[in-house]
Amino acid sequence: MQTQIQNKLSPRAWFTILGIAVFSVLVMTTIVPIGYWTPVNVTETATVIAVTEKGCVVEGSYGYPMTVADCNARPGETIEVSYNMPAIVNSQYMQRVQARASYVVP
Repeated sequence: MQTQIQNKLSPRAWFTILGIAVFSVLVMTTIVPIGYWTPVNVTETATVIAVTEKGCVVEGSYGYPMTVADCNARPGETIEVSYNMPAIVNSQYMQRVQARASYVVP
């Protein structure tokens, strides 16, 4: 008579596998949105709004006023501006989050 021996995983092994799977999901859902905060260098032409003692105040295509040092332009002129901004502004990620959040708000 032959007896068949089954190799079963112990409960400790199952909980370890489950813990690793849960940890992996948490890490992936946490790290991916953080990647949107890395800075991106943007170069664009902007219109000078005002000239101050610290430089020119320009308004870029995103609507945020920025100060450019060492600027000899006059108000109304267009100049080329380079600056860093978070990648999330270009990615439409926050708009998708707000759209999902609007379903939850009573």
